Amino acid sequence: MRLLNKSIVFSSIFALFSEAFYFHYGIDIKLYYLILISNFFLFSYYNKVTIHKNLLIMIGFLTIHGVISYVWLHHPIKSLIAQLAGISISSIYYYNFIKNYSVKKVFDVYLNVSFFIALIAIPMFYLQINSFSEYRLNGILTEPAHYAAIMLPAAYVFFRDKKYWKLTVIVITIFLSKSSIGYIGLALILILPLLKTKYFLKYAWIALLIIGSSAYYISTQWNKPIDENKSNVLVRRLKETNKSLSAIYTGKFETNTNLSTYAFLSNGFISKNIFIDKPLGTGLGSYQYEYDLYYPLIKPPPYLVQLKQSKINRTDANSLFLRMLADLGVFAVLIFMYFTYRSYKLFSSEKKIIQQSTFFYLTVKLIREGHYFPPEFYFFLLIFLKDFDEDITYS
Repeated sequence: MRLLNKSIVFSSIFALFSEAFYFHYGIDIKLYYLILISNFFLFSYYNKVTIHKNLLIMIGFLTIHGVISYVWLHHPIKSLIAQLAGISISSIYYYNFIKNYSVKKVFDVYLNVSFFIALIAIPMFYLQINSFSEYRLNGILTEPAHYAAIMLPAAYVFFRDKKYWKLTVIVITIFLSKSSIGYIGLALILILPLLKTKYFLKYAWIALLIIGSSAYYISTQWNKPIDENKSNVLVRRLKETNKSLSAIYTGKFETNTNLSTYAFLSNGFISKNIFIDKPLGTGLGSYQYEYDLYYPLIKPPPYLVQLKQSKINRTDANSLFLRMLADLGVFAVLIFMYFTYRSYKLFSSEKKIIQQSTFFYLTVKLIREGHYFPPEFYFFLLIFLKDFDEDITYS
């Protein structure tokens, strides 16, 4: 039984990093779902499977809201069913998994796996194994941004536990990923502890040194010509976003707007218009259909039209914040308000380091990634939302 438990725990944590492991046979068959399904049968044979009432209420609300919206707007309902199925399977499985084995136990395994993956990611990067590009590290994940996001909770815990060797390895790989959301997450890890007076007095000089150095570096790079691969990613995107920001209000883009900037701002423009016209939301999975209605209002750069990239992120809005704003309307605003309140409560405590660490992943997730059920999402979200130590069932 002990070996079985170890197998379930390790495979369930490895599944968080498994997005690149799939094969196509008519449809994409992902290792993540094979692990969850097989582990669910093993798990349910030896343990009682339960659904927390709040989880049941949320799934019920999303179902009712989605059905009403789809009947009202006449969108194909298959997309709603797919979203509800993915959300339900992932959330119910990881709720029972964490509840049964305890946060501390499963998170320790996550930390060990994260560090090992970071270690192998460095030679993978230089040997160009599973490489996103020759300039950016992504390890065994599919994209540098995904890699950086999933590593942020580990970076925070290693930072708070003063495990500087492991922290250094994780931070080096995030910098090698050249992901802007990775940089944002690391900045938050440095800045948030300073909001408390005792940490401010102790570490303010470090943060000020880093912020000052970063500001100076950005200023020295600001007027240099932009190269898609070789120039600094953060500087390049700051410049392009600053130049194109008005497009989120007008829908009209500069002819040389960068693809990443266009992806975020074009979806921001569409999400804003959906929210204004349909403030109660349009239902889970409806974004792609609403996108097609509002796309004619956009004037994309001609080169992106030629490359057939002008509808980039049509299905996921490029950002979970934008997608939820369109799909759920004012209900999404209430969710974001609760997220802010919950974050404040967690960081008011000195003891909830693991739960605090998930905040950094969830924050960059809201900014950048618009999928409702990537492999790692509900593992981090459920730890953020619930104190599982109150009702541990397994010692």
